[in-house]
Amino acid sequence: MSTQAPDTYARAAAIVARIPEGVSSEAMAAEVQARLPAFKHLSEESRAEVVLGIHRSLGRWREIGRAGAMPPGSDLDRLRQWTRARAAEGLRLEDLLRLIGLVHQLSWQLLRDHAREDEADVLLALTGPVAEYAERISTVATETYLSERELLLSEEERFTRRLLDRLSVDSPLDTADHELADRLGIPLDRVCFPFVVVMPDRPSDRHAALAAHLRRAGWKLAVTQSDRVVGLAWKPLDLPDLGVGSEVLLAIGEPTPRAGLAAAREELDVLVEHGHRMGLLGRVEAKDYLLEILLGRSPSLAARLREKVLAPLADNGHADLSQTLQTLVACRFDRAATSAALHIHRNTLAYRLGKIEEMTGLDLGSPRDLACVYVAIGMGVDEPS
Repeated sequence: MSTQAPDTYARAAAIVARIPEGVSSEAMAAEVQARLPAFKHLSEESRAEVVLGIHRSLGRWREIGRAGAMPPGSDLDRLRQWTRARAAEGLRLEDLLRLIGLVHQLSWQLLRDHAREDEADVLLALTGPVAEYAERISTVATETYLSERELLLSEEERFTRRLLDRLSVDSPLDTADHELADRLGIPLDRVCFPFVVVMPDRPSDRHAALAAHLRRAGWKLAVTQSDRVVGLAWKPLDLPDLGVGSEVLLAIGEPTPRAGLAAAREELDVLVEHGHRMGLLGRVEAKDYLLEILLGRSPSLAARLREKVLAPLADNGHADLSQTLQTLVACRFDRAATSAALHIHRNTLAYRLGKIEEMTGLDLGSPRDLACVYVAIGMGVDEPS
């Protein structure tokens, strides 16, 4: 590994000392959640462990200054323990490495943000050693993950996962793929549909047990993935087939040829995230949530649209107008129902809607503007009882 003069590490530690510990860890965790979809699939306990891992990562920078060198290999024992925990809950290796790389990137950015102009030489001198250390972290995490998953996954699930991944890529299947499909009883000549099952607040072993149950019951391509069971099916799948009660979300995609399976599975992930936000349970079909999926696949555009519609009403003095608009959407744009829900006269409602139009530039009589309002806030508003 590259070596540097102790003064370099001491000066680096001085930069790190300017970074507020708690704030930086939480801010990095929020950034990771925003940029890494897989982070949202983890349990609350696991997310807390990720935050602790980020905190320890920043702590290593402080240790660099005290030791005058990059951390030794023994320092990575906690990383190994943390990686085993992520592997046990089903986080994919590619997502794990993306998480580690993102933490490294954000940590380095923090260092740059808190360095003074006269410390540019310190950052330059650290570039090589830090890159080598980041590579060592990724290598250790990969080896630990693969070893742990080898112990956790049954031979049956490993084969199933391999075929599921191969079928989700539009490339010719080889002889080994066909032999594996024959062995598992997978009808490759039939169009299949993707599915996802989520049992909120259930431990990872319950999802593993559900995947095994489905494989035994004839849904051969069912495997665990983080906090869910995913798969492909050639025959109908409904809630009673799961045998886990009603507190479950079963998302079903449309029959899809192989060329479109990767995109169809991504759409189901978006639908499941929407279901999680809205507290949906039961069986839902992707074809009934196309608008929600479209919005979920363009989060930045959705945020801009919400800003356009809601920002003018965000001032505390306009809380009644914001409530009025959300109630209008919840009442399916029925003005009589909206007046009743708000307990106001229809003339008062008309006045408020006029103020909303004036402040936002919207025309609440225009189908296009009404669509914008619904897309901006409608999918996060419950209908009044």
